[in-house]
Amino acid sequence: MFFRIQLLTLNLGIAFLLVFFLCLGSQNLNKKYNLNFLINKTVPLPIGFIVGTSFALGLIAGGTTSISMINKKMIDEK
Repeated sequence: MFFRIQLLTLNLGIAFLLVFFLCLGSQNLNKKYNLNFLINKTVPLPIGFIVGTSFALGLIAGGTTSISMINKKMIDEK
C-alpha cells in the first residue's frame, strides 16, 4: 500500500510540475485560441498550453490507472 502511495505522489507531483512550467512558459505568447465547448467558449489560451495541459491530464489518468492495476503479488516480488 505504501508503494502505491509513493507512486501516486510521484505521478501527481510530476504532472503538477509540468503544468506549472507550462503556465510560466506561456505568459508572453501572442497567438491565442479559444476552445469551443457545447455551452460556451474558454478564454483565449496559447496552443502550447492547451496541448501541454492535455498531456498532463493524460499523464495523471494513465499513471493512476496503472498504479491501481498493481497487484499485491507484483509488489511482493520486488
